[in-house]
Amino acid sequence: MNSERRFREDEIMANNGAGRRFFGSILLAASLGVSPSLSLAFDESPVGARPAALGGAFTGLADDVHSLYYNPAGLGTLYRPEVTAYYARLYPGLSDQTHTAQTFIGAALPLPADRRWGGLGIGYQEFRVDSLFKERTTTLAYGKSLMEKRMSLGVGLKMLDRSYGENADTANAFSGANPGNRTGAQDPVFLNGHSKTALGVDLGALYTILPDIRLGLSLLNANRPDLGLVSDDRLPMITRLGAVYDKKLLKVTADLTHRTFLTGQADTRLQLGGERLWAFKRYGMLAVRGGAGVGGRDYRQVNVGAGYEVNGVVLDYVFTLPLGAADETGNLHNISLSYKFGRAPAEDELYEMMREEREATARAEAALKTAEAESAFIRAERNKLLNQYATDVERLKAELAAAKKAGAKPAAAVPVPTRVLSAAERERLARDKAYREYSAAYEAAMRGYGAQVSRGESLAGRIELLNGILGKYSKTGVDVSRAARELERVKSDLAQVSTDYRITLDFYKKTVAQGGDVTERISLLERMIKRYSRSGIDLSEVKNELAKLKNP
Repeated sequence: MNSERRFREDEIMANNGAGRRFFGSILLAASLGVSPSLSLAFDESPVGARPAALGGAFTGLADDVHSLYYNPAGLGTLYRPEVTAYYARLYPGLSDQTHTAQTFIGAALPLPADRRWGGLGIGYQEFRVDSLFKERTTTLAYGKSLMEKRMSLGVGLKMLDRSYGENADTANAFSGANPGNRTGAQDPVFLNGHSKTALGVDLGALYTILPDIRLGLSLLNANRPDLGLVSDDRLPMITRLGAVYDKKLLKVTADLTHRTFLTGQADTRLQLGGERLWAFKRYGMLAVRGGAGVGGRDYRQVNVGAGYEVNGVVLDYVFTLPLGAADETGNLHNISLSYKFGRAPAEDELYEMMREEREATARAEAALKTAEAESAFIRAERNKLLNQYATDVERLKAELAAAKKAGAKPAAAVPVPTRVLSAAERERLARDKAYREYSAAYEAAMRGYGAQVSRGESLAGRIELLNGILGKYSKTGVDVSRAARELERVKSDLAQVSTDYRITLDFYKKTVAQGGDVTERISLLERMIKRYSRSGIDLSEVKNELAKLKNP
């Protein structure tokens, strides 16, 4: 039987020429009852121009509608409805000119807008080789955030359908007894039909371990659905472990993917990606992306891409350069077109991009009061010493005058204090002691500042603390360069927060221009005030706008 199947493939290729080599591989795989060793929809083809540009490393990121395909847990983190359409022409360099394409249409919906019930996604994906072969996937998925949004879990149900086209090769089978001859009968592989349908299950999880670092895990085809026409042909379970470093407008992602095929062959891949965003006040947002991947079965490729978003419309592009076994199949140029409903983009999305700042005004004020008390104590001690030295000097002068008037010499011990404890030297000693006291107080204040920072002091609170320290000690002769450098660094960070605030305010104005309702606008303004009220940023424009909405 195996020799007959091998002969069938050879005859297909010989009699139909290069134009049927691609389908010959698929047909042979079907007759053997195993998956074609091609990058099919059920196997490994990236979906979406943005994830593809990141090298396919999207498991830990999973922050848009493509979570439906990579990690359903990401649906629980979305802030607004999204729809997307993706088209990819695969293997354009095939010599037989076979038209191979992949299509994906998806939608995601938070339930409701505040996500307290999670997020729902639905998608349709199709892989097609002319009219010869087709794989279709219809997916319904759900994700939900837990643990104050630090964790998200998701599950997806997929209806998988694989179908083979009908032609002379399937309707007129080759003879095993007389190789090269056809029997005139239908190929026995297709006696029960040319298609098979099965149900697949995907599982996913996301967990934020640090404000800027998130881990992701997904198990795709967890139940290993069977799509064999004759014998067992179970899809391999794909295990994807991902991580993302998300620093506001910069993202770095990594995925490790593993699967074991029915034949026992294992395939492990490492995929890396990066994304840099630039937000423009009136002209939307620009993204530049890059990625790469290496792995088993001579998988090697490099990806570059870009994206542009304005008023909710998102256009993404990716260029893929195969470097491994598929390098002769041609370079890929693919695009996605998406639309994000509601405010553009959501103010909450920016909050997720920016590191959470905890307010600590009371602690900052307490630290400043402590520093002031320390400074007042040092001043009092210094004045006390100076007064004591002045009294001693006057006493010595009086003793010298009395001795001269009496015609007697001062006691032998008298000249010694004159050399050691002169007024000038006593003042110098007082200054030295005061300097040491100020230095000790300055170091104590800096240690207090460090403790406040370790407990999560806000940027505004840090600036207030540092200004207080510099104001108290900069004129005492103490070296305050460390506090001055720290102040410049914190001011730079606050300037970045101010930039984020301006971007958020601009997005609010776009929401108004798009006709956002009053309730939504009030909620947005109140959250902006709550978020930035302790940062030192001028919120008068936001407060005036809120007052107008509440008191029209």
